[in-house]
Amino acid sequence: MATAANMRLCRTIVESSPQHKVIVVSAPGKYGIYDTKVTDDLIKVAHGDNGLPRIIQRFDDIASQLLTPAQYRQFQAVLYHTQNAIGNNLDDYNFIVSRGEYLTAQLFALYLGYNFIDAQDILVIKPDSTIDLAATRQQIKRHKLKRKMPLVIGGFYGQRDGHTALFSRGGSDYTGAILAVLLHATLYKNYTDTNGIQTADPRLVYDTRTIDCLDFETLDILTHNGAGIIHENVSALLAAYRVPLRVDNTFCPDQIYTEVHSPRCRNCQPNFFCLTHRDNQIILVQKKHGSSPTVQKINSTQTTLVSDIQKLHLSLLKGS
Repeated sequence: MATAANMRLCRTIVESSPQHKVIVVSAPGKYGIYDTKVTDDLIKVAHGDNGLPRIIQRFDDIASQLLTPAQYRQFQAVLYHTQNAIGNNLDDYNFIVSRGEYLTAQLFALYLGYNFIDAQDILVIKPDSTIDLAATRQQIKRHKLKRKMPLVIGGFYGQRDGHTALFSRGGSDYTGAILAVLLHATLYKNYTDTNGIQTADPRLVYDTRTIDCLDFETLDILTHNGAGIIHENVSALLAAYRVPLRVDNTFCPDQIYTEVHSPRCRNCQPNFFCLTHRDNQIILVQKKHGSSPTVQKINSTQTTLVSDIQKLHLSLLKGS
């Protein structure tokens, strides 16, 4: 959601199927002259930085390229009120940091002509930053969310005791999974910037392969061992409610992706591996036909970590 062009692409994805009823968005990331993510900029504002006008201008620039004149005036009013609200709540860290998703959802809802839903009205977050499913289910009923589809909602935030609360970073993925479960979705699609879940981080390894299909148990192991492809709370939640997941590429959707199902899925690859890393350790997750996934941790160093991952990945590819 970093640029107007990307939002146009996202609109194409949304409108490609009438089944796309609930859209969860993240705040804009890095692009061009904006070398930091909006959320990171808002964190700086919460700590006393005076960079709020630049953030507001970034949203205004995107909106001016997407919206009709009437829609643009509506969004300018949203920007004005949000800027004032931040100024009046400079001691509310969670409120300030959540405004990236809030504004993105407002903008994208206007652009699509969908209903905007404030996540703070729906998602109830526990003190440990996990979801209170029972309370959130009640909020969904109270606000008659199903009647408001199609809708756009911001990820990453909700409320606790009437005040803005946050999930951990990457929480938009978690928001999507929560709503997929509570709204009884037949599929949760998570769009990212890679071709699904790959055999290693494609930013470090050039010859990665996409894992076509795997089970939730393996995904849970990956996300708790350094793989940042999706929030670590997602797999267990979807598995418990049997909602399948598809990890797709925003920039070439429906072409190369990963499907995640229950352990009994007949389409899951019988043999695959995935390399992740955390600190100075390489983590190798492997699964062979008929067996549970295994985890091997390999020590490396800060200076050799990338080259060690590349060499190990090449060796595993040759052996597969």
